[in-house]
Amino acid sequence: MSITLLSTEILQKIYEYTDVQDALHLAKTSKKNYRTFLGRRMPILEQTMHNSYGPLPELVKLVISNEQDKSRRPMGTEIRRNNMLDRIIQVQEHPKLTIELIKKMMEYGRVADKWAEVYPRLRWRYGSSNRRLLRATEKQRLRGAIYRQWTYTNLFHDRTYTQFAPDPPLPSSPDDPRLRLLRTYSNESLAQLSELHFHIMQLIELDLYPSNQVVLEHYSHSLPWKALEKLAWGERGNEYWRLIRVVTKFNPIDLLHLVENTSTKMQRADFLHLQGTYFTETSETLNEALRVLYYERLNELCADPARGASQQPFYASVSGARSTPQEDIEFWGGHENGIVDVSASELKDALGRRVGQDKLATTDLTLRCRGLGSLLAVSGRRISVEDG
Repeated sequence: MSITLLSTEILQKIYEYTDVQDALHLAKTSKKNYRTFLGRRMPILEQTMHNSYGPLPELVKLVISNEQDKSRRPMGTEIRRNNMLDRIIQVQEHPKLTIELIKKMMEYGRVADKWAEVYPRLRWRYGSSNRRLLRATEKQRLRGAIYRQWTYTNLFHDRTYTQFAPDPPLPSSPDDPRLRLLRTYSNESLAQLSELHFHIMQLIELDLYPSNQVVLEHYSHSLPWKALEKLAWGERGNEYWRLIRVVTKFNPIDLLHLVENTSTKMQRADFLHLQGTYFTETSETLNEALRVLYYERLNELCADPARGASQQPFYASVSGARSTPQEDIEFWGGHENGIVDVSASELKDALGRRVGQDKLATTDLTLRCRGLGSLLAVSGRRISVEDG
């Protein structure tokens, strides 16, 4: 049967199952389809935006975080950011959309979609035999994490705020706006944000701004010093780790630019230089803010043992040992709240890789297998079971 013979009600239902671009294209195919679209334009656009770029509340918060403060009243930086933060916190679960707002949301959503293409390479950097495209629910979790990271970056990694508060938030500063923002997120949302942050740090350390050690590990022979200097960013030490913390302030669109449009040390150095002196003088604060929230949530759990050990928070960027090679994330645990669903076979593969690496360091094996051992014994909420 031709689509032109379908009733208006069925056509409107079809619209609700499409993504936003397909809905707009379908509306252009005939006068009847266009009139059907106009009859429920905003409900259809809201549903298709959810299908394409959800979660919408986090996307609306991101749009707000990038708006210019139009107030002419003289006020300090902290008051201005807290005012904007109040607007962000007040966003409802089902925000009211407008055509103008949808246009802005689509710009950010397209960037998040590109990250859905890049992310499998980061997530399965180790255990690449398990690499696959993200499922629809996994894409939505990833988009949510990207929107949260981008919102934090817009609010607290820009020039104005880093000059006002260059140091990370402290547990003794409960009213710090950075902590106020993160406290509005659930444990699951924070875990997914931390997992994304973990892979961003790994991307920077291993691919974009590698140390001398990382570059030398790729060669079976020693490199001349001049060749190494053209590829690497120095020995792992205070200066190098400071560089990594600086680069981690980049927002998702800047990181995508580095991944897709740069390939040499010179190009990446030039891009970093373009950000201005202020950018290289301050470090990112998101990971330390996550650390504060991790211990807050852990203390809340200790005060209420009835909630059970299964609710213990796991934030990959905080819990992973920074002094060891940043191995595959399956090893560390926390799968039940992760961005992607982890199968039993992936867990076995991860265990095999880790055991092989730890044969020369068996004294560390017990401590470093804490997350994986328990998950093999008791499957998590979103661990899918496969044969083999």
